[in-house]
Amino acid sequence: MRIPSRTQDRGFTFNITPLIDVVFLLIIFFLVASHFIRNEHLERIDLPLASQGKDEAESPSRLLVTVTPTGLLFMGTTPILEAEVEQRLQQLIARHGATATELRIRADRTVPYSKVEPLLLTAARNNVTRVRFSVLTE
Repeated sequence: MRIPSRTQDRGFTFNITPLIDVVFLLIIFFLVASHFIRNEHLERIDLPLASQGKDEAESPSRLLVTVTPTGLLFMGTTPILEAEVEQRLQQLIARHGATATELRIRADRTVPYSKVEPLLLTAARNNVTRVRFSVLTE
């Protein structure tokens, strides 16, 4: 007669496979949610094409103004007037200085220059030299 061998009792074990699955699902959820939040605050426009361009990191001293095909100005989804753009620009200058402040213009490719020119003049009046345009690279 054979005596059964005693198996080692390892104690209490955890199966962490479901935990890893849940963590990966949460990571994917937050990545997708942050993408939508980042892109929903901008008006839909057709950006002009450029032969050269580069992506730049977000800056706390950047003022982003969108010019729609109808000539309306937006900051995020909020319509604004040219005077409000100047006020916001002056607030950023007071906090960060004129050399660190940037004006980013997102204008539709069909917008005439006469709609963008007041923004450029506002930047010049306030000594903001960092004016950039959002474009699509070819």
